[in-house]
This record gives sequence, structure tokens and C-alpha cells, in this order.
Amino acid sequence: MTGKRNTAINAAAREAGVAVTDMRDTKVLQKDGLIEVRFITEWMIYDCYIEQDTFEVLGFDYRPLPPDLQLTYIPESARSAS
Repeated sequence: MTGKRNTAINAAAREAGVAVTDMRDTKVLQKDGLIEVRFITEWMIYDCYIEQDTFEVLGFDYRPLPPDLQLTYIPESARSAS
């Protein structure tokens, strides 16, 4: 699934409008002809549902990263306000 995994991750990144290098905690699940790609960026959580044969994005959802998790994903250099 490595080739399919990478293609699905790229399709999800393209749909979200983010660079693959900005994706964190990426999880790829495959079931019933669909590939689900879940990932986090600095400020958002994304779920992308992709058809496994055509890699067409069938569903896409995103929401803000909860404030208590934002500090976990912000680079150390950006955390200090002083």
C-alpha cells in the first residue's frame, strides 16, 4: 500500500491546500474501497475520504485544532511572546 498511501496523502494535501511537509500525525486507513487520510497542521485537523482506485476525493472535512493542542504543534521558536 506504500504507493497508494503516498498518492492518497498527496491527494489529501492538494484538497486541503497544504504542503505534505506541513502535515503531522498523518494516519491512512483503508476499508471498503475508500482510503481515509487524517492529519493535523499547525492550526487545523483534516479528514479526507478518497476512492482507492481513482484517488478521487469523495469527502473532505476540517476543523480548528483545539487550543490545548495548538501549543503542541506550534514550533518552539514561535511559542514565546517575549
